[in-house]
Order: sequence, then C-alpha cells, then structure tokens
Amino acid sequence: MTTDLESAVSAWPGVVAGPHRFAGTEFTVGGREFGHVHGTRQVDIPFPKGVRDAVVDEGRTSKHHLYPDSGWVTKYLHAESDVEQAVWLLRLSYLLHVAALQRRPDAEEAIRAVDVAAETAAMDLSAGLREMFAARTGGRTRRASDA
Repeated sequence: MTTDLESAVSAWPGVVAGPHRFAGTEFTVGGREFGHVHGTRQVDIPFPKGVRDAVVDEGRTSKHHLYPDSGWVTKYLHAESDVEQAVWLLRLSYLLHVAALQRRPDAEEAIRAVDVAAETAAMDLSAGLREMFAARTGGRTRRASDA
C-alpha cells in the first residue's frame, strides 16, 4: 500500500525521500522531516500540537503510537482510503514546512514556486485547521509570482 504513497509524496516539489533512522522511508523538504513510513502499514507525521490535536479530534488520525504527548501522529493503513488520508496528512505537514521555508531568503526555487494558499484552499480544511494554518504561516505565503 505504501508504494503509491511513497511515489506520490516523492513527486512533490523539493521533496527528498531516503532511509529513516528507525527503518522505512523518510520524507524531507528543505532538510526538514515532514513524515516517514514504517513498513507497509504505518505512517508517522509531525505537526505543531494544535494542528495535531485538530486532526486527531476530527478523526483523521491518532496520536503517535509511542509518543502520544508529542505533536506526532500515527496513521495506520488498513485500506486504500487510509492511504489517501495519509497522503492528505503528509501534504498538510509538507505545506506547513514549505510555508516556513518560503520566508527564508535562500529558499530553493522549487519551494518558492509552491502556492501554499491555493493548495490549502483546495484541501477542504476545517475552519479550525484553516485558522491554525493561517496563524502558523502568518497568513503570508509566497508564490512564484511574488519572488
């Protein structure tokens, strides 16, 4: 099940997929890990705690299986719909990292070109997640046309 997930996530601008220190595949953007896969049935994704709480409260995932008090979540993959949800969660984490990277003057062009505002608008975020995302990104996202 994770082959399609890994292919999809690896194709996003600026993403590097490589071995994770605890086995599996790690995804990074700008040197920042935004998630990893263990085996074929488990995806772990870091979020700020407020975002973690929201995605857990919305029933999209569960708290991390080993570190429930952290900002990490664990998405178990039992069906294709779980894979789709894991990709959605990874995309949310990715966009949070991209938005932060875009504020850096040395951001790579591939990162600068991501239209975070348009991407999050297309994600069907809850009102709470949309507010948290705007607060975490300062409501500022840089598009390629702003560069």
